[in-house]
Amino acid sequence: MSNRFYIDPFVSEKKDNFVMLCGDEAYHFCRVMRGKVGDEIFLFDGKGSLFRGVVDFISNDKVGVCLAEQIVDQTECQLKLTIAAALPKGDRQKFLVEKLAEIGVHKFVPIRLERSIARADAGVISRFKRYVIEAAKQCGRNVLMDITEEMTLDDLIRSTQNCRSGNNVAQNNVDCCNGQQSCLCLLLHPVSLGAVGQIKPKQLLNDKLPNNIVALIGPEGSFTDREISICIESGFVPFAMGARILRTETACITIAALLLPYAG
Repeated sequence: MSNRFYIDPFVSEKKDNFVMLCGDEAYHFCRVMRGKVGDEIFLFDGKGSLFRGVVDFISNDKVGVCLAEQIVDQTECQLKLTIAAALPKGDRQKFLVEKLAEIGVHKFVPIRLERSIARADAGVISRFKRYVIEAAKQCGRNVLMDITEEMTLDDLIRSTQNCRSGNNVAQNNVDCCNGQQSCLCLLLHPVSLGAVGQIKPKQLLNDKLPNNIVALIGPEGSFTDREISICIESGFVPFAMGARILRTETACITIAALLLPYAG
């Protein structure tokens, strides 16, 4: 939707029933959309709040908006799905982040594994967060998918174990299970690369899904035997999505598209 704008807390100001759009969002309204005073637009804060507003004035690339009403958000799924994955290369990163945000993933955690190639430094994370905003504006989502700093596999495992044991001390300030002990951790590994007791989608969907799921996806070269053993010993459930070997971004999108619509 071209008339949706994000209230960025770092550059825009919201007070009572008035919002001053600044930065990228004001530029998009003024320069790209050629908006004008009196236009009706919709604004979201990335945390679930959606507002209908009317543009009151435009000055020096700032857009003043009077909020007319707050609209109840009905776009979020009750399942909070965390995708933890090694990054693919190049433009496939943008495709991956955009699609996960559109489908409704709650959190994306870049994971550094033994066979990882791409890394997620501060610049990459900043770029990912912009992709998330753009995707939310386009698809009508009012909650921004969280992008965390890069974690190692050991960090991820400690984070999930802390949550499931009732110790809510997050590793590297990242709470992969969203503070819930009822958290299912999946290790996505195709049977064609080795049988390690994988369950199939039908077996998983026959059971009542918890409200929190962490899905771990490996790099192009897959997990090492050591990584697989560590994950299974740590309580991750091996999971396979068919006989074919999917690319990292394909596997991430597939598990999200499988679980989130099913969970409602």
